[in-house]
Amino acid sequence: MPRVVIPGIDVALLTGPLVLGYMWSYCLYGILVVQLYMYTEAYPRDRAGIKAVVWGMFILETVFTLFITIAAWNQYGLGWGDTDTLVIIDWSWEPLPALNGVLAGMAQMFYTWRIWSLTKQLWVPTIITLVVLTQVTVAFYYGIVVSVEGRGVDKLFALTPEITLWLASTAAADLLITLSLVWIFSRQKQRTNFDRTSGIINRLIRYSVETGAITSLGAIIEVTLWLTSHQWNIHFIFFLVLGKLYANMLMTTLNARAPMLRGEMSATGSVPPNSFWADTHNSPPGTNLNLNTRVHISQTVDVDKDVDPIAMDDFSLTGIPARGEHKPDW
Repeated sequence: MPRVVIPGIDVALLTGPLVLGYMWSYCLYGILVVQLYMYTEAYPRDRAGIKAVVWGMFILETVFTLFITIAAWNQYGLGWGDTDTLVIIDWSWEPLPALNGVLAGMAQMFYTWRIWSLTKQLWVPTIITLVVLTQVTVAFYYGIVVSVEGRGVDKLFALTPEITLWLASTAAADLLITLSLVWIFSRQKQRTNFDRTSGIINRLIRYSVETGAITSLGAIIEVTLWLTSHQWNIHFIFFLVLGKLYANMLMTTLNARAPMLRGEMSATGSVPPNSFWADTHNSPPGTNLNLNTRVHISQTVDVDKDVDPIAMDDFSLTGIPARGEHKPDW
C-alpha cells in the first residue's frame, strides 16, 4: 500500500511522534504501577499526607492515560485515513495540559515542603512556590484557551509565549529545587567529620541531582523543540510523558528510603539507630513479621566515636552534630 502523501506536509513527522509519545507514556505508567506496589509494601504506615500525594498522583496519571487512550483510538482507529486528524486536536486532549501542570506542581510542592522541613526557613520555599503556581496557572490557561477558541493546531502557534512560559517555569522550579537540596545537604556535610555521615549525605546529593535533572531535562527539551520545530509534533513526545516523569521521580524518591536503610544494615550488621530516610512510623523495610505472633524486640547500641547518627522525622534533619557544637543552628 503506498504512503499517504499530502503536498507540503510530512505526515510521518505529524503522526510518528504521537505514536512514540503514547507508547512511552504507557511504559512509564507501568513503571509507576510497580513503584506504587513497592511503596505500599514497604511503607504501609507512612503519613496520611504523603499517602494522599502518592495516591492523588496515581489517580491523575490513570485519568491522563485514559484520555490519551481515547485520543489514540480516535486518531488511529476511528480517524484512520482522515487527514483532518492531522490538523485538528481531538477533544480528549483538552484536559491534558491542566493534568500535566497539576502533576508537576504536586511533585514540586512535595519537594518544596521537604526543603522547608529541612531548613525551617520560608524564603526559598516561597520563591519555589511562586514559580510552581505560575506554571500550574499557565497550564490551565493554555488548556482553556485551546478548548474555547478551537482545537486547531494553528491555535497552538498563537499561544507560543504562554507555552514557553509554562515549560520554562516548570524547568526553573526543578532547577531551584535541585540546587536548594544540594545546598542544604552540602552545608550539612560540612558540619560533620564522620565518614559514615558523609557517605549518606553524598548519596542524598547525588540522588537529588539525578531526579531533578531528569524532570528538568524533559521540560527543557520540550520547550526547545516547541520553539525550534513547533510545525511538527516532535515536542508532543515529551508532552505526553512529562507528567509521568514527575510521578515516577517522586515515587523513586520515596522508595529510595528502603534501599538506603538496607545498605546501612548490610554495612553495620544491624539496623542503624537513626537514618536520614527512616520514617519513624514504619518498621524497617524487608523485615518479615508473623502477624499471629507477639514479638518483643530489644536493641542495644554501642556508640563509638565513628558513629555519627542522622535522624529524619517527617523529612526534617535532627541530631547531626556540627564541628564544635552539638546541634545545628538551622
